[in-house]
Amino acid sequence: MLVKLVKEVNEIPAVIRDIMTARTDLEKKLSQGGDEEALRAVRDNLAHTDRELEWLRSRQTAAVATINLLSALIGAGRADDAQAVLAALGENKQEQAQKSESKPEKENKEKTKDQEELKIGTFTIKEAKPGKNESTIWAIAVTADNAEYKICAKNGTGKALMEAAGKQAKVKYRPLSGDRLFAVSVEIAG
Repeated sequence: MLVKLVKEVNEIPAVIRDIMTARTDLEKKLSQGGDEEALRAVRDNLAHTDRELEWLRSRQTAAVATINLLSALIGAGRADDAQAVLAALGENKQEQAQKSESKPEKENKEKTKDQEELKIGTFTIKEAKPGKNESTIWAIAVTADNAEYKICAKNGTGKALMEAAGKQAKVKYRPLSGDRLFAVSVEIAG
């Protein structure tokens, strides 16, 4: 558990830097203006990016505080208490897993999506079309090494994905199952 906390504390700043870079790009797009739908899509992406940053910063603060508590306990010669804290953290993780198993499947999927780390990739969008829900867009995208993915996006991000059809796009996404990805932001490259 401690190794995981230390790893998390070391990795989160790089993820925050990547998201801040994407946020700066979104702010530039917003300042350039454009039609109202495109601006709304950028604002939606910006709001989502801000929520993601807030979550990451809170996560990092909690991990640092836990490591500091453990260090203080060990430094005070209370290694048994430090082990109890680690055990409690492990039990808490197990309780959360058990609770999520007893929740309806939809709620469990939502929680898993929020916990997954965002990734960024460049894709050639072969085609994009509306899904069953009017606010959902599905696209077929290819990476530089010819791996093909199906990308889902909603609302403003979906509109940006639709506009990227036939072009290269930088996509911030969460992996779903198999070859499916969920886009949280889409930026046409070049």
